[in-house]
Amino acid sequence: MASLKLDSVLSRSDTQEIVDAVDALRTERRLSGRGATQSNGKGRQFQFAVDERHHWWTLAFDDGERQWFRDGIVRRPQDEPRPAEFFQPLPQLLQMLWPAKLLTWAPRGSFYPVLVQRVGRRSLLITFEHVDDPAFRQTLVVDEETGIAKRFTGFGHAVILTSIESLDAWDPDKEPVFAPLIGPIPTDY
Repeated sequence: MASLKLDSVLSRSDTQEIVDAVDALRTERRLSGRGATQSNGKGRQFQFAVDERHHWWTLAFDDGERQWFRDGIVRRPQDEPRPAEFFQPLPQLLQMLWPAKLLTWAPRGSFYPVLVQRVGRRSLLITFEHVDDPAFRQTLVVDEETGIAKRFTGFGHAVILTSIESLDAWDPDKEPVFAPLIGPIPTDY
């Protein structure tokens, strides 16, 4: 990431360079983890497991909702099971594992990066600006060692990955247990 323009205002034409630099951090994902999300004033916790090599993922929420993708079929509570590609139906919570796939990036999305800064010991803070309103911002924190986005915040929403573990730490037969969140989620940048 040494070639990135750090600590200087970026132009819209720099977007692809930033996307490519973030995507270059990517490795094959075979992991599990936990996180929390807040949207429209409602908070939820989630647990996930992902095996990119074998093309499957699963996502469980603290309210009992489950989503998963296996054998080319995505299953969500609000939809009938349907055929899909591995990355195509990926929920935003799991897109955090491949931050270049987040739909926020213009031209697919409505935001483009305007500033990249180092934060903490090993992370990049990317500030985005809305294409139609420069005062509308969101931020993304990407771990430079893993290429995983740890935090994504914008107007009315936030996603925070609270832990990442090996896939071996995940037990598919064990029902996830969620402890109540008390206070702010600590940062580890």
